[in-house]
Amino acid sequence: MKTIVRSGTMLAAMLLLIAGMAKADNIHLCPARSGCSANGVIPLAGGATTAYLGGNPNRQELFLAILTPVTGSSGNWNNNRVSMWSVLGNSVAGGASFPTLSSAISQELFGTGLHAGSFNVKQLDLGTLWTTNGQLVKLPASPAGAIVVAFTKDSRGRVTWVTPWSSSLVRTPEPTSLLLLGAGLVGLLGTVGLRRGKA
Repeated sequence: MKTIVRSGTMLAAMLLLIAGMAKADNIHLCPARSGCSANGVIPLAGGATTAYLGGNPNRQELFLAILTPVTGSSGNWNNNRVSMWSVLGNSVAGGASFPTLSSAISQELFGTGLHAGSFNVKQLDLGTLWTTNGQLVKLPASPAGAIVVAFTKDSRGRVTWVTPWSSSLVRTPEPTSLLLLGAGLVGLLGTVGLRRGKA
């Protein structure tokens, strides 16, 4: 019985610690002004140029982190023991560690089906304060598979609020790109079939 109580207490303490570290529920990056709700990263059409930031505006400076997947380990974020914030040169208020490399890899697979081994991460200062719920955000051009996470920094330059995976975006390939890829695969399979038939 003591073991169950001890385990339950430790679990509750861990959940409170995690909730306190990353104030993620206060900030959401959504494709539409009406908000978003998902189980993981939200697919965003490759050509989309804007999104909306919702939640509880904290009047702090707005940033985007762009995570571009790399199949091998050559990306600048390639170690699960190193935080994305360290790679970006940021300190974090309250010791937040979200997101981890392993969670980013699993979200990439969930959102796009791509198997990332690492990411090239960079940050973009939007040059504005978060003052409005439903604030329009201009998204940078980024390749298919890029994950976009929004965050704020306080006056001391520390990361404070971060969008959770369920309100972060991932670029998906354009439908025409998918059609071209499909046509190429069909052609390749046809060529292989013809060669086998001649052999």
